[in-house]
Amino acid sequence: MPPPKKPPIHVPKKPNPALGYEVLIYLNSFYFGMFACCELSMGLLKAINLSYQEEVLIRDSIVLIGLCILETIRLILGRRGSLADKSCPVIFSVLLIVPCFFGIAYILLLQEYKLRLEYVLCTLMIGLYLAEIWYAILVVVSLCRPVPYE
Repeated sequence: MPPPKKPPIHVPKKPNPALGYEVLIYLNSFYFGMFACCELSMGLLKAINLSYQEEVLIRDSIVLIGLCILETIRLILGRRGSLADKSCPVIFSVLLIVPCFFGIAYILLLQEYKLRLEYVLCTLMIGLYLAEIWYAILVVVSLCRPVPYE
């Protein structure tokens, strides 16, 4: 009696871009937690030790707190959209990258006092944004494509 045939191994034809996007969102959630803690503590350090004008200190604080809120919303939408294979939350997550990018650019370029650590942290954050935009575009295109039934 011949041995039973094994079923063929199903190999996907194309890699799933949602996996790369999900990994980037997961990595960014941890990185942003560290980034926010560092930025808030550096902002507190600068407010205590440096001579800030009151309106400049308030503006810097509002930008940082707004960035934290928007980035948290963006990460939640990105996770939910990629895990549920829905394109709408992923699109909103990508659109929220724009104000978050401007917040990072403000910290990087327009802030009154800048530390070297802020340059490094903001540059890494911008790199993560660019990678997420690329993978989010791939995810949205793959989710909007009709499913072929064979």
